[in-house]
Amino acid sequence: MSMIENIVYTLIVSISSLFTVLCCLVVSRSNVFHPNLQGPIWWSAFFYFELTISKMLTIVFQTTYLNDHCKFNPSLFKILIDEPSGGMFILMWIAATHYHFIFTVMAAPIVVVAERSLATKFVFDYERKKRRYILVSLFLFQLGFATIFTLLTVFNILRYVSAAVIAGLIAITSLLIFLHINRINKRTLRFVETQNRDIKFDLSVRYQLRENVKTFKMLTILLLMLTATIVLLAFLKTIPMIIGVDEDTKYIFKISTDMIVHAGPIYVTCTMIWAVDDYWIVFCRFLGQEKQKVIPPETRFEQEGRRHLLRAIFAIFEIETEEYSKKKKCSNPCLESV
Repeated sequence: MSMIENIVYTLIVSISSLFTVLCCLVVSRSNVFHPNLQGPIWWSAFFYFELTISKMLTIVFQTTYLNDHCKFNPSLFKILIDEPSGGMFILMWIAATHYHFIFTVMAAPIVVVAERSLATKFVFDYERKKRRYILVSLFLFQLGFATIFTLLTVFNILRYVSAAVIAGLIAITSLLIFLHINRINKRTLRFVETQNRDIKFDLSVRYQLRENVKTFKMLTILLLMLTATIVLLAFLKTIPMIIGVDEDTKYIFKISTDMIVHAGPIYVTCTMIWAVDDYWIVFCRFLGQEKQKVIPPETRFEQEGRRHLLRAIFAIFEIETEEYSKKKKCSNPCLESV
């Protein structure tokens, strides 16, 4: 890369790193989501610093080891040089950190869908029990997924085109499952609040169902944006290799994908703050502006549920009033006889 490109990349990475710090601070200061969901959002953002390390190592490698007697292919991370010992070690770390971040982001939709699926399954006591094993299992899965696919790609066992296709399929499948689970929660909440009066669906369960629907609503925008980004990157990575374009066109595609990846924290953080009201409140507090939380209007199902609850309370009150009046009538003759 030229000096201008290095300066542009350094500027983008620096700004994105600041947005990553902002994202981590906002997420850690908010409690709008369950800790089992808050954790994956936080550490997925934190892994961006792997990409920062990768880009810094790339600049060091290019300025130190590349000269007129070597040939470098940035898209495949392959080099032919006369003295490969130190340069090859740095190159392996560049590839490892770059791919590990990419596959960590790929696994993020799977982790979110898995956590929301478990929240739907344990709806009766999900808020009351911590279930830290879920958080640990999600972290180990995401870390193991990224590590395994990184090793397969670095050692050329899995082609990068295949990895990009897998990324697109995972993102689309996760989005479809997410929307299906959201539909299940909405349908269950509608059934509980309008038709079912079973004792097992108490107020805490109904509250959890409302929180699930609210969480799905806030995450939908973020997951749609993340899925679209992953599919776009997979498209830009695979098209040049499939159709066989010239080297200049491949380089343009590579620059485009690198810009989208490295600037990821900027548009991801902005989307999160815009989509989640509590994140916006925390962000305003960082700016020194206290923003009052606006209570959202009740939905039709919430209004109907409130009406049914009031009717049930009034019915119980009327029954108790009638029983009291009967006892009073019965007690008066007894008193008169005495």
